[in-house]
Amino acid sequence: MKKRPFPPALRRSLYLRRRPLAAASAFLAVLAALLVLSPGAEERVTVYAARTNLPAGTVLAEEHLAPLDLPPEAVPEGAAVAPGDVVGRTLAGSVSARSALTAASVSGAQRLASPGHVVLALPVADEAIAGLVRPGVLIDVIDAAGEVLASGIPVLSPPDTPSGGNLSLGGPSRSVLVEVPEPVAARLASQGLSTVTIVVR
Repeated sequence: MKKRPFPPALRRSLYLRRRPLAAASAFLAVLAALLVLSPGAEERVTVYAARTNLPAGTVLAEEHLAPLDLPPEAVPEGAAVAPGDVVGRTLAGSVSARSALTAASVSGAQRLASPGHVVLALPVADEAIAGLVRPGVLIDVIDAAGEVLASGIPVLSPPDTPSGGNLSLGGPSRSVLVEVPEPVAARLASQGLSTVTIVVR
């Protein structure tokens, strides 16, 4: 079967467009190579770092922290990946700004009381009151003369179990943990904790 020749008009059109077609083919080849060789978006891990230079002994709060995106291989061991990992903890040493915070950056002890407050054990001599006291309850503390020494104190833990005796017969009282401002704690201590009474709101 005899091959049918290209029409002269088609041959002339292809000849005139051969350079643009070659350039387009070369561009597509280079683009394909770049897509094959270029890596995908680099994976990043968000950790928390010091927002500014912080001295040793700083009790960390959220305003001290700043998020920091690092490649996985640059994330230090024990890095804080959430604010709760370090908030409320005390820096064991000074930390430079933008340095990732880790478990080794903070001391092992975690602060129990809010800044400016302390945890104090108060006696609960009345069995009926002891049954009402539980975490979150607010109590007032009064002295033997009926003067209110502190009010609206939040309870942190329920009363402990007395070591022996019977409360109604004058046995050992229970104690309850509360959080109080430092000046209030000093006032209660000077009054004598064994002489105070708590009342539940």
